[in-house]
Amino acid sequence: MSNGGNPYGVLGPVPGLSFAQVFSTLNAPTIAYLPFWPLVTGLMYTIYSQLGGGDRFAYYFLLKQPVIAGDVILAYLLYSYVSSKVRSGSSTWVLLFWLLSPYTIIVSGIWGMFDSIAMAFITVSIMSTSSLKRAFWTGLGIFAKSIPLIYALPMTIKRGRRPWAFIVSIALPALLSLGTFAAVGWPISTITSTLASTASKGGESMSVWDAFFYLVYLGVIQPLTANIYQILGLVWVPALLLFTLLAFRRFRVETDYGLVQTLLVVTLAFLIFKARVTEQYAIYLLALSVIDVALWSPRRKGILLATMGVVLTYLVINNYFLIRFLSPVYPAFSQVESGLFQMIGPVRYAVDFLLGSAFTLLNIRYLIEVFRKRNLPTTEPPLQ
Repeated sequence: MSNGGNPYGVLGPVPGLSFAQVFSTLNAPTIAYLPFWPLVTGLMYTIYSQLGGGDRFAYYFLLKQPVIAGDVILAYLLYSYVSSKVRSGSSTWVLLFWLLSPYTIIVSGIWGMFDSIAMAFITVSIMSTSSLKRAFWTGLGIFAKSIPLIYALPMTIKRGRRPWAFIVSIALPALLSLGTFAAVGWPISTITSTLASTASKGGESMSVWDAFFYLVYLGVIQPLTANIYQILGLVWVPALLLFTLLAFRRFRVETDYGLVQTLLVVTLAFLIFKARVTEQYAIYLLALSVIDVALWSPRRKGILLATMGVVLTYLVINNYFLIRFLSPVYPAFSQVESGLFQMIGPVRYAVDFLLGSAFTLLNIRYLIEVFRKRNLPTTEPPLQ
C-alpha cells in the first residue's frame, strides 16, 4: 500500500516481516474492506519504515496503536454519553466494563480488529443532535467498516422530513472510497466486489446458521450449492429492513431512548439473520447494550454478561485457545493448531455450534425484551 500497490489483490508474504500466510489462499483477495483500513495500515508502515529501524516488532506495535486508540476512545465516549444522562456510578461502570473486558482486549489489542473505531464514530453520531452531524459521523463509521451501514436509516431518517441526511450518510463513504481509488489508481470494481463479499459471505458462523456447516461436516446433509449459499447469505437484508420498520413504529427515534432501542433492534436482527457472524461483530451489540443497561434497563445486565461470556468462550475455542495469536513469536503455531485439530477437532466443531446457537438464542431473547418495553414517558432517563 505505502509503495503504491493494490492491497485488494493477493498479498504474498514479505520475508523478515510476515509471520503468517494462512488467509490468502486459492488466489483470493486477502481483504474485503473499504479503503479506510488500507490507508491506516499504509500510514503505519510508512512510519515504521522511517522510525522502525528494521525491527518487525516495531511494525506490529504500530499496527495495533490505531485499534487500541479506537477502543479506548470508544470506552470514553460510552462513559461520556452515560455520564451526561445520569448522576450515578453507572458511567464509571461502563468505562471499567469496557476497558477491562477480556473480550475487548483480545479483539482490539491482541487480534487487532478495528470494529471499535467504526463503533466510536457511531457513538459520536448517537451523541449528536443535528441530522447532518449524525449523517456525517455515520458516514465515517461506514467508511471505517461497512457494517455500520445497517445504522444509516435509523440514524438519519425522521418522520415528515426529506431523506437528505440519509443520502449524505451513504454518499460520504462512497465518495471517500471513490476518491481514494481514483487517487491511487485502483480499479473501481473492487468496491462493489468488496461490498458483495461482505453482504453474502457464509461459512462457519457464531450463530445458529452454523448448523449448515456443522451438519455438512457430520455428513448429515450434502454441501449446499453456491446459489443457495448466495441466497441464504442475503436473507439478512429483507429481515433488517423489516425489523427497522417495526422499530420505527415501536419507538420514537427522536428521543435518546428510542434511538438506542432502535439501534439495538437493528443490530440484533443483523446478528440473527446474517449467514456468517464473526466474533468481532459483537462489538456493536455490546457497546449499545452497555448504554441500554446503564441508562434504562439494568435488569438486562444478565443478558449482557451472558452474551459477553458466550462470545469470549467462542473466541477462545474457535481460535484454538488463542494459539494463533502467538504466531509472531512462535512460528510453529500452525503445527500446534494441526495437532490440536487432530485431538479436539470434532469437539471444537460441536462446541462452536452450541456456542453460536446460544449466541443467537440470547439475541432473540434480547430482541423480545426490547419490543416488550414501551417508550419512556420522557426523553431523558430517570436520574438514579
